[in-house]
Amino acid sequence: MYKRFTLIIAVFLIVVLGMTLTGCGKSSGPAGKNLKLGCLAISERMVQWIKEGLTPLGYNVEIVMFDANQLPAVALKDGNVDGIIANHRQWMQTFNKENNCNLEMVQPYLFRSFYAIYSLKYKKVADIPQNAQIVIPGDPTNLSRSLIILREAGLITLKDKTGHFYTVLDIKDNPKKIKLIEAEITHTARSIQDADAVIATAYHISAKTKIDPRDVVFEDPQNKDYPLGLIVRSEDVNSAWVKEAVKIYRSEQYRAKFNEVYKGQYFLFD
Repeated sequence: MYKRFTLIIAVFLIVVLGMTLTGCGKSSGPAGKNLKLGCLAISERMVQWIKEGLTPLGYNVEIVMFDANQLPAVALKDGNVDGIIANHRQWMQTFNKENNCNLEMVQPYLFRSFYAIYSLKYKKVADIPQNAQIVIPGDPTNLSRSLIILREAGLITLKDKTGHFYTVLDIKDNPKKIKLIEAEITHTARSIQDADAVIATAYHISAKTKIDPRDVVFEDPQNKDYPLGLIVRSEDVNSAWVKEAVKIYRSEQYRAKFNEVYKGQYFLFD
């Protein structure tokens, strides 16, 4: 009786162990082909197309949507997602420094945004009046970028940087006494009804207003210098799934979908 009981227990343990090992194989992250990809509303379709391309290759991809600009990078840093399409490269580099992490944008880069000064009231920079209110993004990289746009538009002059990025303290001359109002980058376009002008991406202008995203007061001459694409932790850059994702978003099928959906709001890299 004792031997029979021992045999039953041994068989039970073998079965449980086998089930445990099988379960681990199904939930072992990228090595087990289970992936979580993070995005913002602007990049949801891009990530969805990557999911559609990876699924026939045996990958189980879950898309995680975030509603604030910094949250995807935080989730990636903390290991809660495996990759994101959300922020431009300069923003990511600043995030790395501020959070002591090493996120990396995969090359070749995917696309670049179109950034500009927009207004419902004025068509030309010269028309912007004294004491105008202009809403700009408040995060360090995009604030610095916005100040450069304003300088290139001839609205302000800047001193040498006091830090890695320009801040409002670096404004040397502001002849029109323009008031700069800082907001989260995804919210600047919404302020266009109340402000004299805003600095925003073409995507957010298109999504939040009825303005043609090409109807700009002044285009950012730096547009081509701010690439966006798939961001992963540095140790995952050469992983199999990342290489497959790159093949997918470099494919003619992906590029055709991208251009059809975004219609000049974003531009693919060659």
